[in-house]
Amino acid sequence: MAKSHLTLASICLSLSLALGLSWALLGPSPANAQLISDEAARACKQGTPDETIASCSEVIDSGTVSGRPLAAAYTQRGFARTLKRSLTEAEADLDQAIKIDPEFADAYANRANFWTVSHKYDRALADAEQAVRLNPDLPIAHFVRAGAAINLGQYDRAIADYTEILRLRPTAGAAVYGQRGYAYHKKGDEAHAVADYNERLKIEPDAAGTLLNRGDALRNMNEMSRAVADYSEAIRLAPDNPGGWEGRGEVRLITHDFNGAVADFSEAIRRAPDHTNAYINRGAALSLLSQYARALADQDTTIRLAPTYPLGHVNRAETLDKLGDHVAAMASLNKALQLAPGFAPALDAQKKIGDGGKKGRKPAAQLSREAANNYYHTCSFPVTDIDPSRENMIRIVDACTVLINSQGGNDEDRAVVHVQRGSMYRRHGKYELALVDYSEAIRHDPNSAMAYTGRGNAYRGLKQFDLAISDHTEAIRLRPDVAAYYNNRANVWRDLKDNEHAVADYDLSIKVDPSYATAYYNRGNTRLATGDKDGAAADFEQAAKLNPAFKPPATERPRQVETTL
Repeated sequence: MAKSHLTLASICLSLSLALGLSWALLGPSPANAQLISDEAARACKQGTPDETIASCSEVIDSGTVSGRPLAAAYTQRGFARTLKRSLTEAEADLDQAIKIDPEFADAYANRANFWTVSHKYDRALADAEQAVRLNPDLPIAHFVRAGAAINLGQYDRAIADYTEILRLRPTAGAAVYGQRGYAYHKKGDEAHAVADYNERLKIEPDAAGTLLNRGDALRNMNEMSRAVADYSEAIRLAPDNPGGWEGRGEVRLITHDFNGAVADFSEAIRRAPDHTNAYINRGAALSLLSQYARALADQDTTIRLAPTYPLGHVNRAETLDKLGDHVAAMASLNKALQLAPGFAPALDAQKKIGDGGKKGRKPAAQLSREAANNYYHTCSFPVTDIDPSRENMIRIVDACTVLINSQGGNDEDRAVVHVQRGSMYRRHGKYELALVDYSEAIRHDPNSAMAYTGRGNAYRGLKQFDLAISDHTEAIRLRPDVAAYYNNRANVWRDLKDNEHAVADYDLSIKVDPSYATAYYNRGNTRLATGDKDGAAADFEQAAKLNPAFKPPATERPRQVETTL
């Protein structure tokens, strides 16, 4: 089994990373209040951002102050507006502060912070440099310069500034140790990072973000048991933060506890369903457990969330190959190489999967227009609720396979071809092969409701009921006017013995199409299971009336009611 390429995402969710290395984002607190000058602190009352804005506005509008005190009031209001993300107003305030007093270091420091929040790090660094030049003993000037430096990859410079803050204002230790630790971590000096995180945790032992950061550093130092302890403690302190679950899952993945990794990544996904790395890593763990159907689902989700991320396509290719579809696997690898030419994991996977079809494999056929049309006509033979004959299914699979292995065809046609072959595989009970085809159909046509409900049926066959419900729900979202999709989801609810949801979906199916006999028949079975003999008999009778194919079993069902219930 080829080793999966794993992306081990950093879980640095402390304020330094998750909040963009911006001191303004930390909000008013005693530690940060100590970093600004006494003059700025006296400019107006400081409480919540709204209180600060109101207080500073009163000072500004009074007309009783000028010069530096007025500049300080604009500076503090600009700071509060930055906190509230009123960025246009914040920029105007900070520009005005500097216009009033071009020598006021606090104004430059606050505007540097504003630029950091606005992701304009070069401008942040320039303003921070000016703040330090005007007042080298102002801690906040060093703080914002360090933040800008980290965002620009200048880690040694950031470390020097954080060290200077600790010299100038030792009581600011908790916040600064955490920031400096992160700078060491980004530099790759994990030992010093851990030392700084230790210092912060001495001051704030319940700082979950710092525990996560220290866990990352310890993991990178290969101290897995200590890393797990930090992630587990972070989970205890902040169970709704996905970082602890994801970090512990990564350690479990690295140490080959694949089931534990899947459990932790699932918890992370439950809390952050749009977090790409959790799907990548859970997909890798599932693949290593040979649970390829579930792995493919995670890889498809990864690509939906991050379509330009090449590793997602590589991991999907390896899973597709394990599921037996070389053509689909190579298509995924080619997509990865289109996104990132020369991408090493894609080239490695290409060799494992078969040298891109260059050795021992025939190149894709180029069909004539007439031949392609004939194969397409056969492949797209209508599929109904009633199974076609075995001979017809084989003929459809063969025709679809020729088209899939050939060149040409637009995305819409290729989606149809994969849906048709997937439907045949599903009827044969080859659910994993069906799953691959439906996933490929969705890749070609993300709005194919038929592909989603087909894949939902394949997941049902594999007893992956949560994935089945999800896909049928997506099919209904795309086409709420198709009765069969509600019926298909209802069938999954029945498998889960959730008869209430099942009957509700059968009701919706019948509401959409009152002539849909299958929904009546299936609702009859559900009502029979719940003891509703009269309702079941009425549904069986209606199913037989609408579709004679249901007549024999439907007429037998009421007699069975008398003997089994």
